[in-house]
Amino acid sequence: MSAVRHVPLCLGLAALLLSACGGSGGSGGGSNCEFANGCINRDALMRTNAPTLSTYNLFVDPADPTANPRENGLRYELTTSLFSDYTSKYRFIFVPPGQHVAWHDQEAFDFPVGTVITKTFSMPEDTAFTGPEHETVLETRLLIRRSGGWVALPYVWNAERTEAVLRVTGASIPVSLIHNGAQRAFTYRVPDSNQCAACHQKRTDGVPAMSLIGPKARFLNREITLGDQTVSQLQHWIDAGVLTGAPPVLAEVDTVPAYENEDASLIDGMTDAALLRHAKGYLDINCAHCHRQEGSASTSGLFLEFWRDFAEDPERHGVCKRPIAYGGGHLSYDIVPGDAEASILFYRMNTVAPGHSMPTLGKATLHDEGLALVRAWIDRMPEDDCNGS
Repeated sequence: MSAVRHVPLCLGLAALLLSACGGSGGSGGGSNCEFANGCINRDALMRTNAPTLSTYNLFVDPADPTANPRENGLRYELTTSLFSDYTSKYRFIFVPPGQHVAWHDQEAFDFPVGTVITKTFSMPEDTAFTGPEHETVLETRLLIRRSGGWVALPYVWNAERTEAVLRVTGASIPVSLIHNGAQRAFTYRVPDSNQCAACHQKRTDGVPAMSLIGPKARFLNREITLGDQTVSQLQHWIDAGVLTGAPPVLAEVDTVPAYENEDASLIDGMTDAALLRHAKGYLDINCAHCHRQEGSASTSGLFLEFWRDFAEDPERHGVCKRPIAYGGGHLSYDIVPGDAEASILFYRMNTVAPGHSMPTLGKATLHDEGLALVRAWIDRMPEDDCNGS
């Protein structure tokens, strides 16, 4: 199992790009960077929900949202990723020139007004061969930080893959792929804007607002390949003047361990401590944006944040905890130690049946490797039938 993922990061020579675009600009229509000069259409980003993705001019090739961002667009990667039907994801952050991202120890970083985050979902023909040349791009989701908060806009690519069109009501796309030699066919679902808001919801003092899921220190603290060098992704952000307020020693940041599909073959060799950290990291990125006190599933009593200490709070993690917001069917506890098959948490991960499947959005097929990780974690717990709890 490799702790380092070598992934190219596209920041480039930000100062040179900004100079070529005509100045440092701003977060709205006051930018000196003119759209006609090949720069981002920041005025449109701040003012309109454009009918087509190309309106915003975020990428050099408007038909390729997987590479070559304009201006100071920053490609980023996570240590472990939220599962989305085996799609590949291409993520970019565009911070307004002259603005900065503020560090936060646990929550998502604070991005300035004018920031746009793009995430493109691309379906491989065979999960053994990934990369744009082996995939079909399906959708590009935008999160735009406007003065009133984050706005979510889903764009669906046309059949020719020449343009992505705004679909605030979402979309259903028939797809097929090969995974581990077996064909799967299912309907990939693009969430509507309200569903985006539900997953990204965070309550502060009882008031809900959209927040971010992936751009947190514990997921971003990893190495990446930049040119011919391997560097710390976060240190690169700091050196580029993008990130402020970071602690002096990034190696001391508690980081979610990397877990990709190929790592499933290494589960049996993990120590109990390593298995716990990997399982908690997987549940954090896939579940904890809702399953936390500030999330939309707070009434469930199941809290799955990576930073939450398992030994001190096993019941919050679901151990011998009866469900609150779910009937449970023939099962009685969220987690039965030593028995994944008897655990509601595992059962709901292991089904796509409406009303039972978790997560409720973004999963039309099962994640074999995620299930293997969570099953091993539960099965290795000291056995307890929970009858005495």
